[in-house]
Amino acid sequence: MYDEILSAWRMERASESLQPLPRDFYRRTSIYFRQLVENLRIVDLDSISAELLKGELENASSLFTRLYRLRFDKIISKVVKNQELDRSSLTDEEDILVRYLKRFKEESDKALEDILNGREPKISIQDLKNRIVLVRFLKESPAIVGVDLKTYGPFKPEDIAYIPEENAEILEKRGLATRVKIT
Repeated sequence: MYDEILSAWRMERASESLQPLPRDFYRRTSIYFRQLVENLRIVDLDSISAELLKGELENASSLFTRLYRLRFDKIISKVVKNQELDRSSLTDEEDILVRYLKRFKEESDKALEDILNGREPKISIQDLKNRIVLVRFLKESPAIVGVDLKTYGPFKPEDIAYIPEENAEILEKRGLATRVKIT
């Protein structure tokens, strides 16, 4: 796993764009770190093995931290500039964080607009959680249980419905629905 972290860091550092990582990269990396720590517990702390494990843990931790921060900086930059992110380059965890960052950016932009138009900005944490969006179904879809634990559907092609944003994103990825922009 160390070699995979090193390779990913080198690729990320060499490019201005976000480099693809396997969707489960962070999960596997956490398992790797857990195993290093567990191995350190069972070896004689005065042994050469312990020194090698400590060195690997320190180096891998430093390298992974630099990789993580580099990717995070690139992601933040794209979101702030309203640039499109290639979601296939993201890990599962980054994909979720991007949604929150986009919501934060939207609420921040809305607050700025309110202030500039002489209105008091109204931001609530509820605005950032469980947002409902309008979608148009492209294909037939069975009923779904939303992240809010409510049942939605079943749906036929061209049906329009309000559903939780997280569920809408999943349906969009699967090609079952598309968001309807309201102006």
